[in-house]
Amino acid sequence: MSKEYVSDQDCVIEAGWALVDRGGKQELERDISIVIRGNEIVEIRKGRVRGWEARIDASDCIVLPGFISGHTHTGISSPARGLIESGRFMDRPCAMVANFDQDELDALTAYNMAEIVKSGCTTFVEMSGSVEYAKSFVRVAKAWGVRAYVSVITPSHGDLHKIWYRTDDQVLFDSVPQTLKDIEAARQYALELKETGGDLIRPQMAIHAADTHTPETLKAVQEAAKEIGNGVHIHLAQRIREVEACERLWGMRPVAWLESLGFFDQPVIAAHLYKMDMEKDPAILKKHGVNYVHCACMASKLHQASQPYPEALAGDLNISLGIDQIGNDYIENIKLATLNGQLRMSLLEERSKAKMQRPLVTDSVRAATIGGAKMLNRDDLGRLTPGAKADLCTVDVTKPLGGVGALPPEPLHHLLYSSGRNVRDVMTNGRFQVRGGKLVVADEDRVVAEGGEVAKKIWAGLEKEDWFNAPPPPNSRG
Repeated sequence: MSKEYVSDQDCVIEAGWALVDRGGKQELERDISIVIRGNEIVEIRKGRVRGWEARIDASDCIVLPGFISGHTHTGISSPARGLIESGRFMDRPCAMVANFDQDELDALTAYNMAEIVKSGCTTFVEMSGSVEYAKSFVRVAKAWGVRAYVSVITPSHGDLHKIWYRTDDQVLFDSVPQTLKDIEAARQYALELKETGGDLIRPQMAIHAADTHTPETLKAVQEAAKEIGNGVHIHLAQRIREVEACERLWGMRPVAWLESLGFFDQPVIAAHLYKMDMEKDPAILKKHGVNYVHCACMASKLHQASQPYPEALAGDLNISLGIDQIGNDYIENIKLATLNGQLRMSLLEERSKAKMQRPLVTDSVRAATIGGAKMLNRDDLGRLTPGAKADLCTVDVTKPLGGVGALPPEPLHHLLYSSGRNVRDVMTNGRFQVRGGKLVVADEDRVVAEGGEVAKKIWAGLEKEDWFNAPPPPNSRG
């Protein structure tokens, strides 16, 4: 008889399928036992193993390394959900969060973190909108045992939109003193996290994008990043307005301009790349080891063309997948990265001069695991192998709508028919956050109810402003 599992005891996960790391290569293996002691995987063996450890029955599942989200804005992930599909943008509902008190902010953060974790994500690369957002994220992440790299966006959310949507570039130059203050506040909080975050919570620095910074503010971020030690997290070439601003002010597109400033001389995590030069920029990014984060679900929700995933694959960039915001289901991101990437290639390959590679589900799973680990310079993450951290998830690939009633011969392909609802168990650092599809590190019903109350407050505020009837602002998506 299997013993009932208690979260702080060693265990053996008995997998129908497991994606095992063998010498740096991911291989599917059937009927596998994964032995976990403390916070590490200590053994992976074919068949059952003897011993008194608790047993986790995953015989109808594929066991995967815990997913790494290379780009999240957790605190404002859901406020605009269901509100932007008619052409409105997310700025106003997200901005309302800035006025919430600590309990309300934590409730919203917890709701969003629960969704992301329940879909198999064990590591967040978090770009918070302010120091207060970051503090909320860290409070919940520490309580739940979530792994994260945390940064504060600069300029902060309070100052960002007037710079981002400016009609006069003098607004950018006038913003420099305040942006330098934001950078210093982000640096001070990063130093605090460096002392208090422990192994699971580590700090980074972040910038919004090339079009909201100047050489002076970028230099300040670079210096702070060297002091903190975990690189810089940015949006890059994310909109045509960014490209136009860089060409207008500096005579170069964003990637080339940042290279000219030596910005890529440090580890860089770059999200989106919608508007990069598809012929020239991949080689620049590859030369400097810049990591590309592909946020497929966000691209789909905003009705924009797929991000350049096939071009990044062909350019041999290191690729991670990111939740970004709104769509918190990591399995959906794996699915959309694969399918939308194939669609992009079929539509563009005959008329584009850029090199492309057709994405497969194996590419997307690798990006979700090993790609994210490489981005963070962590050989102990993104892998099922002895010595790696015990970060993993189990995904049921047998039940209706995702499976066919029995353990399939090619289980990774069943992720294309699945969603986060197929995720059964999630473990980070040897601790289960999810068991049987249910959050176990907090009262899930309470998390949902409290998150719902915050959502209702956002909707009420928008209704009071007649936001639902107002036309979208000009250039809101440009």
